[in-house]
Amino acid sequence: MERGRMETGVDVVDDYLDGGIPAGSLVAVVAPPQTQSELLLYRVTAQRQTLYLSTLRNETSVKRAFNRQAIDVGNPMVAYAEPDTPFDEIGDVVGRANTETNIIVDTADTLERRDHADYQSFLNKLHTYVQRTGSLGLLHCHGTDPTGGRTVTLGMADIVFELRRDVTSSEIETALLVSKFRGGSALTEPIKLELTDDVTVDTSRDLA
Repeated sequence: MERGRMETGVDVVDDYLDGGIPAGSLVAVVAPPQTQSELLLYRVTAQRQTLYLSTLRNETSVKRAFNRQAIDVGNPMVAYAEPDTPFDEIGDVVGRANTETNIIVDTADTLERRDHADYQSFLNKLHTYVQRTGSLGLLHCHGTDPTGGRTVTLGMADIVFELRRDVTSSEIETALLVSKFRGGSALTEPIKLELTDDVTVDTSRDLA
């Protein structure tokens, strides 16, 4: 039986995606590190149970960031994977998550810099897990990865969200592109967003 869609918490995005992201999907969220892209993740954490796996900040720092948010972030379980944590140990943590859960990796960059075969194996296991449990896997990716690991991430992902930021002398324009949607339709136009202390739709101007 085909599973339903899982809301992102951003209404306009869910509308464009016919109700949200299909359960069992692996999603890459690609954004410059200087953006407020974490707000997109926080919107998702408020929708359902979440395992928030940090590869940069320790548990205390992540929980402090959650507590400072002006928006509802739910009650995510936070885990920290140190730079030398084996993929098998990371997989053990993921395996303790419940069904219909968000599994967020923030960021995927540190994992992309490891052995590519091991990373690909980890993503295959993660993908199998989210499909089996009707969950979502979200890989938060910053900037570009010169080692080639980003190619593995984007190739494995069912859906790619790409956040673009354009700074002019008078304003900052942020656009969300859904450039890949395996089993669905990628968007032909960007979604204009404002990322401040929340995620809102920018209706003040049209993107060229």
